[in-house]
This record gives sequence, structure tokens and C-alpha cells, in this order.
Amino acid sequence: MLAYEELKGSSGRQIFFRPKRYEASELFAGMPPKIILKGGAFRMSDISLTGVSASANQSVEAIFEAGELLPMVVKQAGLTIFEGQARVVRGERSVFGSKVALTLVDGVVDFHSLLRRNAQARISQQLATLEPHVGGLVSPEYRAHCADVLRFLRAYRSVVESSTKPFPNQATGLSADEAFAMCEERIVPQWRSLWRTGNDLVKDVMADKKRLEAVKEYTELVLSPEFNHGPIWRRSYFKPSGYPGDFEIMNYVYDWQREGSDVYAQLLHRIGLEISECITTRMHVVRKVIGDVVRARVEGSPPTRIMSLGCGSAREVQMHLEDPETPDAPVQFTLVDQEQNALAYAYEKAYPLTLTVKPQAKVQALNVSFMDVLRGGPWLDDLGPQDLVYCVGLIDYLIDRRAKTLVGRLYERVAPGGLLIIGNMNETELSNLWPMEFIGDWHLFYRTDRDMLAWVDDLPHEGAWTDTDPTGRVRLLYVRKAA
Repeated sequence: MLAYEELKGSSGRQIFFRPKRYEASELFAGMPPKIILKGGAFRMSDISLTGVSASANQSVEAIFEAGELLPMVVKQAGLTIFEGQARVVRGERSVFGSKVALTLVDGVVDFHSLLRRNAQARISQQLATLEPHVGGLVSPEYRAHCADVLRFLRAYRSVVESSTKPFPNQATGLSADEAFAMCEERIVPQWRSLWRTGNDLVKDVMADKKRLEAVKEYTELVLSPEFNHGPIWRRSYFKPSGYPGDFEIMNYVYDWQREGSDVYAQLLHRIGLEISECITTRMHVVRKVIGDVVRARVEGSPPTRIMSLGCGSAREVQMHLEDPETPDAPVQFTLVDQEQNALAYAYEKAYPLTLTVKPQAKVQALNVSFMDVLRGGPWLDDLGPQDLVYCVGLIDYLIDRRAKTLVGRLYERVAPGGLLIIGNMNETELSNLWPMEFIGDWHLFYRTDRDMLAWVDDLPHEGAWTDTDPTGRVRLLYVRKAA
């Protein structure tokens, strides 16, 4: 036991006490409430005695100024559980959407009252779904489909739990490996059929804002909590990095490992990987182009320059550097991302390979926001012309006007004879629309060949064309600049 004079306080800025902040996903048992600000619905990220932070996808256009005073309403299942005046501490807008931190100015959070009202709202919502006449904006066909999906998942849960328990008069049941292998073989094709049906049912909902909100809310109530037992679904839905599709999700897909606390969670993770498979296949398409561009360099010419915007974990660069089949030729990789952790991961994986496997290769990383890329600047000019510029995981977050602007900005960076590659989720029968948008609250724009070629109509290119990855769920735009 310490004597009184031995007790220590904090130092530096830590001497200023801050109330404890609670992660909303944990405090509200996996269903964080929505915060209504300037007419837009934001998902609560965390909350303390004196303030909250929240985020919204890019469809919410609200802009916040530090010091701005505004009304704040907290809702769960459409019912108000808290309201008050709040002051903006900071606001941020990126291609993924808006984030805002607020401090309360006319009171504090009474957690007992807030959680009690939240529970009441959840119960009211769940009871309302049992009424046969409820949900005029949610079609009976869609509600029946959600019931089919839930029955499908829980049937697997029951099978797994019963088969891995000890058999009568036996010490054990099936091993986790045996149960997973038997279920995996069947669950994937069955899931793809349900996924295709989901896409069919929601395609006419997207253009009707009220129906879209109602169907999303219904799906997040009925299906999302069940899917969130799987690690890839949970991370996609709660977005701990503050935006969807962070590099950790990319790594889940690239590594393709069994993840989850039990066999059921691992099966859910597995069908999440099935949706995200196109992330890996598009990476391999780009990786092949990188190899082709490096091989095409003429002996004695300057180093090949390659830039990746929204690089994430940059697995394609790592694999190129590791590959004994690719030449050790002079090449400069520039990795650009707004997420510091993503850059740290990518650099730590790629840089050592430039010392041991490909000593003629160089890697640099730039922590720059995508909005800064849209605005341009001297730092972008300083990179010089690039033989290959690619951006395959960012454009599908942008509305057409911004997408076209960014494509034009990136094309300016392409050297004569160089190539620009832009990736976007493809509009197809088995697109990722229903599972990502409605279950994972992961909003993207799905586009066709015609949509993407329209971005380069005004560019003086030598040739432009699109192709799809092997899954057909990602469309890639290629633009060649005249030599």
C-alpha cells in the first residue's frame, strides 16, 4: 500500500480531467442510436457525460463549423430518447462521409435515463414488427426474405451447436474443424442464392429515399445483429476506424482465414468473405499490371513511377516485391492514403523488401486526405509524371461529379504513354448491393461500363475501355495517355 505522499496525479495535458467516453456499439448492445443533425441521420460513435461524436455516410451533405450551436436529437428506432443544444467541437468531411464531435451546452447525459429510454424504444420497435399491418414501406416480400435469411442462419447455428456438443455416452462431438468443413460446403451456395434474391428485392428501393430508409432500418433491426457475430460483418457495420472498408477489412479478405469466437461466427465470417472476394481478385488484376509496367521499362531509362491512391494495406505492392518472377528493376512506388494506420502497415510490409529482395525498388508513403487530392497542390506536382496511377477502392464512394473530377486530377499525373486504372463496384445481378448497403450499412455507388467511360469523355486519351475482375463484381476503367 502506498503512503499518501507517494500517490501521484497525472502530468502534461492529462492533468485536465475528461469524463469517460463509452463506445456506442458496446453501450447500446450492438444497436447505436441515430443522432439527427441539420436534418441528416448520423450514427453515434461514442458518448460521454458532456458530449458525443457521430458519423454519417457520404449521402449526408451536412457541413459543420467549429463553435456552431445547433439542436441535437438522439433517436432509437424512430423514437426520441434524448434532445438538447450542442456546440460543434470539430467537424470533418471526407469522401466516406461526415464526422462531427459535439459538446452539450444545456445539460449533461443522464445515462440511467438514456439507457432506459433506449431499451423502451427497442422493445417498441421489436413489438411493432410483429403487427401484420406494419411496415407499409417495407414490402411483404422483403420481410419474408429477411425471415428466410434469419431462419437459414439460425438453422446452421443449431446444427453447429448440437453437433459439436458431446454425443450421448461420448466425451466429445464433432471437432470444430469437421463441423466447419461440412457446413462451409453447403452454406456458401445457399447464401449466394439468398444474396441474389436480396439484390432483386432492393433494386427498385434505391431511388425512393423514404422506402430506402425504411428498408435499411428494418434490415438493421432484423438481420444485422445476427450477421454481426461474424468479425468481418461486425467491423464493416460498426466502422471502428470511422469509415467503411478500412485496411483491416482488406486484410481479412486477403488473408482468407477462419475468424470468429466459435464455428457459427466463423461461418458468418466465411460468407462475408464470399461477398468481399472481389477485393482480392481486383488486387491481383492490378498486381499483374504492375508487373507488366515494370517489365516494359527500357534499360537506361528513368525509374518506373507508380502511384496508388487509397492504397490501404497495398498488398499488391508487397506481393510484387516478394515475387521472384518479377524483375528487380528501378521502380518508385508512392502510396497515398488518409489513414495513418493503413500507411504504417503498408510501409512496414513493403519497405523491408526493398532492402532484401528488390533493392532497386523504392517505396514512399504520403498521409494525405482524398479531398486534398481533389484540390491538388504543389505536393502532387512534386511527385512528377507517373507511368501507372491506380485507384481501385475509393471512387465508388463518390458521386459522379466528384468521381469525374478525381479521375481528371489523376489523369493529369499520368506520364505520356502511361496508364490510369480506376476501380468501381459493378452494377450486376450479383453485385454487393444488398449485403453491403442493407446489412453492413456500407454505402457505395454501383456503376456500368457507360457510367465509367463518361468520366473520360473530355480527356485527350489514346484509348479508354473497361473490363471486370474474375468475379464480375468490380469494373475497372483503363485510360491510356498518348505517348
